[in-house]
Amino acid sequence: MAGKFLTLATLALLLAGCDTVPVDAPLQLSGAPGANFDSDEAQCRAAARQVGANHIQKTAAIGGVGGALAGATENRDKAAVGAVVGAVVGAAVGDAQVKQAQRDYLVRCMQQAGHPVIG
Repeated sequence: MAGKFLTLATLALLLAGCDTVPVDAPLQLSGAPGANFDSDEAQCRAAARQVGANHIQKTAAIGGVGGALAGATENRDKAAVGAVVGAVVGAAVGDAQVKQAQRDYLVRCMQQAGHPVIG
């Protein structure tokens, strides 16, 4: 069962990082940047980094509980392994969700400031 947990954990970790663009990645523009682009970008990036501050910890805790419950159907040792693996997977998924939310926030913030940001 521990091997099964590790296989599922590896798969979840790989999927968690798919198509996630970090908040620090360069912005793509559909036109020339407007006036105040640099200062607007700095402000929007700073605000975007604050998005989801507690989400990763909550997702890790939920994953740990889920893994422990799944492992408990076998025995105590597997419940402990399940809790650890579930917490790791939960943290990875939470991290990917936060990164995506931060990037989305950054793009919207720059668009609302009048810049031709597309991604």
